[in-house]
Amino acid sequence: MDNNIKEQVRILWDKCFSEEDKRFVDLYFKMRYNDEDNIFIEREGKVVSALQLISYPFSYYGKTIGCAYISGACTDPDYRSQGLMNELILKSLKKAKNNGACFAALIPASESLFNYYSGTNFVTTFDYSKMHINISRQTATNTQQSVMVSRFEPESEEEFYEVYEYFNNKMRSRNCCIQHDEYDFKVITEDLDIFDNNLLVAKYGDDICGLAFCYLRNDAIYIKDVFAESSAIFSDLVTAAVNMFENESVNIIIPPVTGQKTHRLGMARIIDAETMLRIYATTHPKLKMELSLVDSIMTENNGTYYINNGVLEKKDSIGSNVVDIEQLTQALFGYHTEMLPDKLKSFNNQAAFMSLMLD
Repeated sequence: MDNNIKEQVRILWDKCFSEEDKRFVDLYFKMRYNDEDNIFIEREGKVVSALQLISYPFSYYGKTIGCAYISGACTDPDYRSQGLMNELILKSLKKAKNNGACFAALIPASESLFNYYSGTNFVTTFDYSKMHINISRQTATNTQQSVMVSRFEPESEEEFYEVYEYFNNKMRSRNCCIQHDEYDFKVITEDLDIFDNNLLVAKYGDDICGLAFCYLRNDAIYIKDVFAESSAIFSDLVTAAVNMFENESVNIIIPPVTGQKTHRLGMARIIDAETMLRIYATTHPKLKMELSLVDSIMTENNGTYYINNGVLEKKDSIGSNVVDIEQLTQALFGYHTEMLPDKLKSFNNQAAFMSLMLD
């Protein structure tokens, strides 16, 4: 793929996204755009619809599986309502399967797009909970006097990787969570820097004990992810954000909490049902189940699956205990399984989560 395609995709982005997004687009094409990830459609000698299909690791019951994340999906306004994006997504699913991904994921740019993406069997699987805190700057003081909170400004690679290692360990402790490698962490921190936002690092002596990814949006602080070794350190990070941004309104995004109000975040679509069911079976040896899966798009998923004593067996025939790919996706991600058909209620509820996706 030559530079001409990249240039055309950039022109398409400039046409589809607002002028205020220009710094983000500059960063994306500098650090995130990759020819190998680019899927596009040409009409009349130019790119009119494109997306990036980015590979991410995903922690799943002690294993790491592949996630194909759809990013930057857009179509030239002059070519919309022609089915181009649907065509792109179908191409993306096939490419993701060839790349070894178990599922695809995306974050709709608006509420209306949740319904649009359901047309290719994407279904909501990722939620978040939100905490809102108001802290007066006059009373905002550290609760832990021995804990120092500072802005992340690494002076060496060693310092950078020290913070990344802490971040990575905390992320890896989350089940059903998209993970970020070292390079992706660099992109995340660069995104913070260009918009004058902050990654705050809490230290107790020489040891890192907390991180907060802080953004200023619409006269309010948004902490898009946070890790802390104690509630006191959590409070210190929030206090530091209030003082640094000189703003008293803080919204904190956290993984979904049972019993609290949740908000829709992202969608998933299973690509390789057999692999995901096999992992689930081996990690839930007491589960006994028979289900027949029907997938109208990725027909290789079709068949009857038997789970017993941690072992999965698949047969090509379709029985009477039928579920569709959307239902199975929500079951395997543990998304409100109490709302699923009785045959899928034995799947465990989970707090599937993604964060810091440059959405």
